[in-house]
Amino acid sequence: MNAQNLRTLEVCFLAIGLGLLLSGSASAGSISLAWDPNTDQVAGYKVHVGTTSGSYTQHLDVGLSTAYTYASATDGQQYCFAVSAYNASAVEGAKSNEVCGFSNAAPTLLNPGNRSSTVGQSATLQLVGSDPEGQPLTYSASGLPAGLSLMASTGFISGTPTTAGSFSVSARSSDGLLQSAAQAFTWTVATAPTSDATPPTITITGPTSATTYSTTTSSTTLSGTAADNVGVTQVTWVNDRGGNGVASGTTNWSVSSIPLASGTNNITVQARDAAGNLANDALAVTMSTTPPADTTLPTLTITGPTSSATYSTHSASVTVSGTSSDNVGVTQVAWTNSAGGSGVATGTTNWSVTIPMTTGTNSITITARDAAGNMAVATLTITETRKHLP
Repeated sequence: MNAQNLRTLEVCFLAIGLGLLLSGSASAGSISLAWDPNTDQVAGYKVHVGTTSGSYTQHLDVGLSTAYTYASATDGQQYCFAVSAYNASAVEGAKSNEVCGFSNAAPTLLNPGNRSSTVGQSATLQLVGSDPEGQPLTYSASGLPAGLSLMASTGFISGTPTTAGSFSVSARSSDGLLQSAAQAFTWTVATAPTSDATPPTITITGPTSATTYSTTTSSTTLSGTAADNVGVTQVTWVNDRGGNGVASGTTNWSVSSIPLASGTNNITVQARDAAGNLANDALAVTMSTTPPADTTLPTLTITGPTSSATYSTHSASVTVSGTSSDNVGVTQVAWTNSAGGSGVATGTTNWSVTIPMTTGTNSITITARDAAGNMAVATLTITETRKHLP
């Protein structure tokens, strides 16, 4: 941890009366000092160290060095320093003005003040801390209302309170070595209105918004949205083939991995509000170990030398290029010329091929094929009007 930079001081040499300069810096567990040398005949310098201003318990002879690192500093402890010079007769001059600093000062945390929330309604609070040395902070809090949690790396408290009452919260910030003073505040959670008769709504949006879904994997991820006139307190799920649990989130919720049995799995998700009103949505997931047959055709587009259906040229050959895509993947792009010749293009997603021309009409057919044998076809009619020299 870096400490406060120590301000520059002047040291007066008693016998000769010339000035010295002292400056300081700090690093983790240590405080470094430096001062300008005395221009007179100095035999050495002494560094005086103490934890109380004006009271020095250590007196360290550093010889003619004009820098010294105090390496046994305790984090959070203030240290005060002064420097004096002595001559060859061991006559010591007056001490410099004093400078005090830390190897690491404790961080601080602002008290956020008392808070109030309602059961079933989302609540947030950002803790704000600072560190004198600019070090990254982590945060901790005890006594939070049930349903709220703290992200230690950011100090952000969020969630939906589930229990009414008055909660005494104590929060701190830490730089990894030292903690701030505890900041205490009261978080009051009121009961939800009892007259809420409006049920929430819930919708499954992933992996599909349809009512059925097929997969070859042994688990699936579900996600969706929920809403309520007061607030959704919880989203749960159950699979009629086995398994149940609580989703992450409420307004936007997700379940990372729902185990699937072979065959049809009827998965029901349920949203609940603070008044106990419920809403359901369902998805029938069919799990098969045999991948479904690929019946999706690729797509194919000719973009060069033109995206039109016809093209004229005087050249003996033409480079034809374009793009193709498929839900699984294009395995090959091939070409044929009605005037003679065929071959395979270079590339698939972006492909190109140089095709020899015959004078007259050349009907070029491009074919994109996927691994299942599905094909897409595009054509380009090229008229070659090359003029032969006599």
